Amino acid sequence: MSTPTPERDSAWVAGGVIDAEDARLATGVLAAPGAGPVQARSGIRAATGDPGRVQATTTVSGKVTVAPFQGVIQGTRATAAGAYLVTLDQEKTLDVLGTHPADSANPRNDLVIARQRDEQYGDATTAMTVELVKGTAAATPTDPAVTGDHIPLARIRIPRNATSVANASIEDLRPWTTAAGGILRVWGAANRPTYPYTGMYIHRWDTNHLEWYDSSAGWQAVNDDTGWVTLPLLPNWNVYNNETPAVRRIGATVHMRGALQTAVALSTNAISMTAVPAGFRPAMGHHWYTALGGVTRGLELMLRTDGTVVLFAQGVQLPATQLIYLNTTWLVDQ
Repeated sequence: MSTPTPERDSAWVAGGVIDAEDARLATGVLAAPGAGPVQARSGIRAATGDPGRVQATTTVSGKVTVAPFQGVIQGTRATAAGAYLVTLDQEKTLDVLGTHPADSANPRNDLVIARQRDEQYGDATTAMTVELVKGTAAATPTDPAVTGDHIPLARIRIPRNATSVANASIEDLRPWTTAAGGILRVWGAANRPTYPYTGMYIHRWDTNHLEWYDSSAGWQAVNDDTGWVTLPLLPNWNVYNNETPAVRRIGATVHMRGALQTAVALSTNAISMTAVPAGFRPAMGHHWYTALGGVTRGLELMLRTDGTVVLFAQGVQLPATQLIYLNTTWLVDQ
């Protein structure tokens, strides 16, 4: 018996004859990569209509519906099993409590999964099915064990003596996938790809930010937005008209806003007004000219590298309640 070569038969060549594994390997090339160089990432393909979403039925208690979807289930039962491209082409209803009534003493966890069976690897049938996997009732229930090739869709927490399933009891477990090189949707940091590649992009739903992967530095934010961060007040200053000083960094650009009034008359030349925290400070001192409220002149302000915002009064005595605006923008090193 000859030893097979590592080169697999290519798809769509004239006169070519490929087997099922070769076909799955060929189509898997188009999906986002998985754990190995010839594996794809399992998950639901993003599309309109909230694909694969599991929800309680609105008319019949104890049942759930699964929205139509297409996705990828990476084969795990051979070194080069390839990726199954799967489809649920219409909504499916699962009778959770009609098939498996709630326990009278303890709660349980059930799972809704998409499972791929394949006779090539010893299964009785070859088919993808969306199915319910019943858990074991216990005081502290855990998820039922699931083997074989599958992707999870949802966890359903069944209270003891339950007669219906509520959406509040359904936890979304859908993993997402995308085309090779595409931006991958993930729920949060814990759902980042386990095997990323340098240059991979993800869209985090918890922050609505893009991140990209650097093999030497890990996940990096793309134009990370800190939101507005309030700045402290130093002695002799009050906030004007609820315009509390704040800074916001978007990528390498920092914006400052706010307005302050002197609490007492000031004549010192370099007057500290507030302080900018680390991560927002420039590598060199930032100078700008700001208008004084109620008068036709302005004064120099400076943001020092230690974060202190200083007003240079230039020998002019500032009266009490003198209004000074803090509106400027600068760059930080990243």
